[in-house]
Amino acid sequence: MAVLSPATNTAELLQYLPAYKVVICATCRYAIQPNAIERHLKELHKFRRDHRRPFMQYISKLDLNLPDKVREIRNTESPVPLLPVHDGLQCMHEGCMHLCVSAKRMKGHWLSVHGRSGQIDFDWHPVALQTFFRGNLLRYFTNSHGYPATDSTRSNIPINTCDRYTEKLNWNGGEVDDTDPPSISRLLLQSQLDESDSTLLHHYITSTSLSLATDARTKTVWQVTVPHIASQFPFLFHGILACAALHLAYLDPSQGRELMIRGRVHQDRAMPLFRSAIENPNKDNCDAVFAFSHLLVIYSFAAEREDEQLFLVESNTLEVLPSWLYFIRNGCSMLCDVWDQVESGPVGSLVSVWEIPITFSEAEQEPLMDSLLSAIPLQGFEDSWSEDVCEIYRDAATELGVAFSCTQDSSVSFTAWDALRIWPMRISEAYLNLLSQRHPGALILVAHYCILLQRLDSHWYFEGRAKRLLFAVMSCLDRRWHHIVKWPFGEIEDMSFISPKT
Repeated sequence: MAVLSPATNTAELLQYLPAYKVVICATCRYAIQPNAIERHLKELHKFRRDHRRPFMQYISKLDLNLPDKVREIRNTESPVPLLPVHDGLQCMHEGCMHLCVSAKRMKGHWLSVHGRSGQIDFDWHPVALQTFFRGNLLRYFTNSHGYPATDSTRSNIPINTCDRYTEKLNWNGGEVDDTDPPSISRLLLQSQLDESDSTLLHHYITSTSLSLATDARTKTVWQVTVPHIASQFPFLFHGILACAALHLAYLDPSQGRELMIRGRVHQDRAMPLFRSAIENPNKDNCDAVFAFSHLLVIYSFAAEREDEQLFLVESNTLEVLPSWLYFIRNGCSMLCDVWDQVESGPVGSLVSVWEIPITFSEAEQEPLMDSLLSAIPLQGFEDSWSEDVCEIYRDAATELGVAFSCTQDSSVSFTAWDALRIWPMRISEAYLNLLSQRHPGALILVAHYCILLQRLDSHWYFEGRAKRLLFAVMSCLDRRWHHIVKWPFGEIEDMSFISPKT
């Protein structure tokens, strides 16, 4: 996007259409929803705060509709000024009026909605299409009566990228091909994706999947294999869309609320189906179950409402583990009857990540262990712990020492899966019970574990989570224990906003 001069006139850049109560960016040629205008000026046009001020003063005087209200308005002119005009198609089935921008999508619409293959010129006709908004809010409309856009009104902006992608992607390697892959066609048709979910699917394949990969093999699994499997298992399909929605929300905060809600909807649809599948894992569904378990971790890390609860659960609930940690810790036993199938199957490279040997040096453990063990109160004092609790604490502290020792090599990449397998997978149920009770010993260990989690902060699904988890721990931990957690408090930057429990 071109960087505009700060001297740009407000009414020239942000043009108000009173008939629709929207503001159109004259440069970008689409409407901006009211709560995203300042971010649009900052992120896309690089205006500093003082340069944005006159624009926001101008906007504050306008009567603006929210996107849902704009879409309810029947157009009073055609075409709507400032908006691009696309060559599109309109369904001719009685009462339908479906609009899209490609013959392939229209054919899919006819198969999934009307139950047969449609025919060009008989079942749909060309029309000129426009849309006020882009991205997740994209909705086409038309005022035309069967005529295509002329050369003078045709937009030079490409058609919907998801349409083009599903038409051209070769699933055997990502090369351009003119054939339509059967699996993606089936996925689109059976699921009857709307424009928003089509965008999420496209984003997952082209971006989110790459962010989950740790090497070339896992890149192929996440980008190609998992979507193939998802075409047969709705819970995995919804898990893909849920993670893609959260990834997009991270990349585009102006659409964050809508995308978080859409992600939550998909996750809520996925979980009952996943729980049903995990009750009877077999050779047919084991790959989907294993892949979804990983997506569940990513979703839980990324979901805003989970920020302070990654390892903590309410003490008055029956659950000792958050659901994602439960499935990861118990995955091997749940899938034990089909583990050979998973290990040698299409998602086998994900299995190998969990089987890397854990090596450590006892000498490197000593300073940390001395500090952690010094937290155990002397027996006979008012706040002393029972011997059973002391033993549970020592065991979990030893495992944490191992975790720190085996991650000392800064030249070796540290992944989310490493963060899980070196401590959460190895601690005892008894320790997790103490954690659910907010026992100070359990909280002290989590505070130190946050130092390792901070190394994941560059990942979109974990940004800021270690800091927030440490905040949650400190808010539960009485002040008399704070001297034990000085190291994690000092290691994780900008913790000054924390108001510790007194």
